Amino acid sequence: MNRENNTENGISRRDFFKGSTATLAGLAVASAMPVKSVAGDIPAAYAEPKCGGWSWEKKVKITAGEIKKEIKTDVVVIGAGLSGIVAAISAAEQGAKVHLVDKNHIWAARGGHIAAFGSKIQKQIGVSPDYRQIIRAWVAWAQGRVDEKLLWDFAHKSGACMDWMMDICQKNGLTAALWEGYYKGPDYTEYPVTHFVHERGADLTYANGSAKGVGNIVLLPVLEKTAKELGVTISYKTPAVQVLTGDNGRATGIIAGKAGNYTKYTANAVIIATGDYASNKEMVKRYSPFSLHADAQIYFPNKCNTGDGLIMAMHAGGAMQKHEPHAAVIHLEAGAASYGFLHVNANGERFKNEDVNTQSKSCTKELQPHGIAWSVYDRDWAEQVKEQVDNNIAGGLFFGQTFQPWGKGFDIRMEKAIQEGHIKDGKVVVANSLEELARKMGVPAGNLKKAVKRYNDLYEMQDDPDYGKRAKLLTPIVKPPFYAGKLQSTVLTMCGGLHTDSRLLVLDKDDNPIEGLYVVGAAQGDFFANDYPTICPGIGHGRCLTFGRLAGIKAAGGDIDKAVPSLKI
Repeated sequence: MNRENNTENGISRRDFFKGSTATLAGLAVASAMPVKSVAGDIPAAYAEPKCGGWSWEKKVKITAGEIKKEIKTDVVVIGAGLSGIVAAISAAEQGAKVHLVDKNHIWAARGGHIAAFGSKIQKQIGVSPDYRQIIRAWVAWAQGRVDEKLLWDFAHKSGACMDWMMDICQKNGLTAALWEGYYKGPDYTEYPVTHFVHERGADLTYANGSAKGVGNIVLLPVLEKTAKELGVTISYKTPAVQVLTGDNGRATGIIAGKAGNYTKYTANAVIIATGDYASNKEMVKRYSPFSLHADAQIYFPNKCNTGDGLIMAMHAGGAMQKHEPHAAVIHLEAGAASYGFLHVNANGERFKNEDVNTQSKSCTKELQPHGIAWSVYDRDWAEQVKEQVDNNIAGGLFFGQTFQPWGKGFDIRMEKAIQEGHIKDGKVVVANSLEELARKMGVPAGNLKKAVKRYNDLYEMQDDPDYGKRAKLLTPIVKPPFYAGKLQSTVLTMCGGLHTDSRLLVLDKDDNPIEGLYVVGAAQGDFFANDYPTICPGIGHGRCLTFGRLAGIKAAGGDIDKAVPSLKI
């Protein structure tokens, strides 16, 4: 039976998420994705198409008459996101003539967490985690199915890349902070490597999926301005459609534009920075089918991440990374904050140890009846969360606060304002009794009351033999009003991409590089496996910055070791 329409034992998934939308950084849109049943609707990750091949396998045929203009340049970059614009700036700084094309009318920006190791910001406040241990934990998270050289290159170069970017920001009125809200648990710990950029004086409130004056939404305009000042030519509304190669297989440029009015860019190097493929449902079915179960999707510009660069590279002889299915960033972005409180499913029953990261909660929730889950708590919720976060007991994304600066602590005033917005939007329901709360949640009242009673008993016992939760995170649910927040799994980015290595060149199926064809950002593969490593919040944007800078320098013929100092680890 399709989970979307099944209303047995409570509210249907369709009604649960009816009207759910969110904005990210003031611009991105979360749109409900179709929900598929576990059996029958989603092909296996390795399934072949029924007939005619996958649609992306068909190559674009362009006649000479359709090419109306030719441009010669040194480096051409495809994609005006964080990695693409950083690559363009870095190439231009080396003296290269750079053209950047993008199919959208504006740069792409979302989120704001950017991971880096050993930055000046970290050094100034005395934060120095064991970076070797971070890489070891990262490799273990991926079960060794990544290119460890890529991870070590990131570790050595990311701090200097962050410092370089901050020099640009400070010249343009922006500053940055280290995130203090990371998760602090004995079994799951996030490392303090997460930076975010903000305008001076910004209030840093992240409410209903949006923020003003903070995050990549304020960073990208500054980077675009810097690129233009360095002479980079940026052409928006100019979709790349083909990567050109010579007889020896080397990339020689691209064709971009619209049918019948194409421009041919001849270049010494091409940098693919087109993002992931989360909005290409056919590619998701092929490479990461479980991700189709998510409740929402967020990207900006909305749904532009359709795998275009991946497809063009494959047509040019490149291959996708070998490890499948691909990982994905799936967080509780579009719903209410989860915190560490009692979680129940559509049957009103507890189903997990809530002392885990947002990624784990999102994935576990999808295995519950109808894919529905709630976080349940009482009147003292805000003070309880503050105590846990400020005393380094817990925290993390959608438990702590998204833009909590180092040393400032958890802001109750801000969190209560956010909660009011969630109540207004229907993401949180409030009641003076558990019976009323169950009715608003659409779950059986008897089951919810039983789950709450058991949870209160565990609190009194200061022990959780049911799921092994730390006693210090058990909190009573006894004081009205009672609250229940909807948990909504949200796809942010697919984490699989083109086969590459530390040269940052696209590789073919036999591990041979396609000279002159670089890939950075979310289009790059071999960096993640199995699951997104939330132990380093912001690692996705961190690699956009780091490898975007390194690829730009390489593509322009520069020496990355001279241009980018290495952190000694």
